[in-house]
Amino acid sequence: MMRLPNVTALNRLLLSMLMLAIVVGCGFKLRGAISVNLPFKTVYVSGVPDTSPFAQVLKAQLRANGIGVVPEEYKDKAEVILRVLGDQNTKTVLAINPSGLAREYRLNYRLGFKVDSGSGIELYPATTIDLTRDISFNPQTAQEVLSKEQEDAMLIRDMQNDAAIQVMQRLSTIRVPAGTILTAPKKKATVSAAPGKQPATSATPAVLTTPTGMQPLGGATE
Repeated sequence: MMRLPNVTALNRLLLSMLMLAIVVGCGFKLRGAISVNLPFKTVYVSGVPDTSPFAQVLKAQLRANGIGVVPEEYKDKAEVILRVLGDQNTKTVLAINPSGLAREYRLNYRLGFKVDSGSGIELYPATTIDLTRDISFNPQTAQEVLSKEQEDAMLIRDMQNDAAIQVMQRLSTIRVPAGTILTAPKKKATVSAAPGKQPATSATPAVLTTPTGMQPLGGATE
């Protein structure tokens, strides 16, 4: 019977470094694009850089559903503006061992966003998505510490992927009344007002309500 070779600490370290190189090199991995019906054809995503792993996953999900992701220079032509109000990940220690080192901690990823039409109508109010993963931690060697750090990075990517899927699901709940103009109106040439007269101001755009059951989370954990 053929024996498998022993996996030494050096081999484990090399394997961990290879896994990290794959994760960094790929940037992100779209895990199962979901199919949803969206009431718009073009969107501009603001408030997050293109290099953000979350932005990359979200835009890939949008494109997989036939939605055109508009670059910044053409954002005035987008039907919908998806505004990322903030995204952050944190680590919180839950328990320590007799030596005073962390043996259990929690990873948290929080995302805030809202959706407006290009014409200024609120389509989805400011909402928070809060995701967590609890991790047990009992490293014996430096290699195991490195491996756990790589696992943390992969779990954060996994939560960003989950957040993108939740955003897509919420976008699918938006209802736009027939005849509603989503794109911003074309800019008209400025006309100087007659002396003593003030130029007319536009009315405040209407606000559309979201479906029942999809209210802002207000920071509550899902």
